Amino acid sequence: MNIIHYSKIGGFSQEILENAKDIVIAIDSQSFSVHSVILPKISNSKAIKAIPFKLESQLLDDLDLLKFVIIKSLIPNTWDVFVISKEILQEIENQLIKLKCKPVAILPNFMLLPFSQGTVHFSKKDGLITFRNDINQGGCLESEIFHSLFAKSDLISADFSYSAKNKVNIQTSNAQIGLSQYLSLWRMPFIVALIVVILITSQLLVKNIELNKHLLKLRANNEQQFISIFPDIKNIVNIRVQSKQKLSDAIEQDTHYQNDFLGKLSSEAFPNSQASKIIFSNKKLTIEVLQ
Repeated sequence: MNIIHYSKIGGFSQEILENAKDIVIAIDSQSFSVHSVILPKISNSKAIKAIPFKLESQLLDDLDLLKFVIIKSLIPNTWDVFVISKEILQEIENQLIKLKCKPVAILPNFMLLPFSQGTVHFSKKDGLITFRNDINQGGCLESEIFHSLFAKSDLISADFSYSAKNKVNIQTSNAQIGLSQYLSLWRMPFIVALIVVILITSQLLVKNIELNKHLLKLRANNEQQFISIFPDIKNIVNIRVQSKQKLSDAIEQDTHYQNDFLGKLSSEAFPNSQASKIIFSNKKLTIEVLQ
């Protein structure tokens, strides 16, 4: 894991390559103020809202300008709080975005020191000592002040290192920006596809309206034709069914008339016989009788 340190004055400790991976950004602990806040027994959501106002009197900047990283302590009703300027954090993330680099974590550098109960791990550089004295507590002090606060027997010199067990990550927007960058690649195709879908849907809607109008016109015309052919029907329910019924009645009636006419001829011309067909040709009427 490549640890790159950042300070407000010096910037990044080394150049970050574009699309670099497995990078941890360790922000100078002098950019943070670290607090331990005790509250009455309340839910985490209420505590997160209350803690900034609880610390307001201890902070130099307006609350709106600060980022609060709040971590539930193992001690009941106690929260560990990291406070950093949003401007610093945004400056770091803006540079990372330009480089298309999404770090594994962004955190105060003292959190990269080991921790064990009853000891203080520290790293010294340029007369300043970065230290970690509790699981989520630490900072950066001048050497003289640091040694006046902690007993020499409790101090252990250590190097900065990152462990996956470290759950502190103060990235505020980089993950979201990374997602937005990914989505931005699909933004224009999505918009074009959406416009196409809307146009197709609109065209289909207009076409359906036109077809419905045409269908209603055809239906009205069919009903008028039906009424003109069958004026005795006053109530149109189903033109297809009613037309079939009328045709069936007409065929039955035609058959009845035909049979009745043949029967009349049979009785007049050939008693005790049944005529099956009549033929009129060359002014001559011929009657065929069933054998």
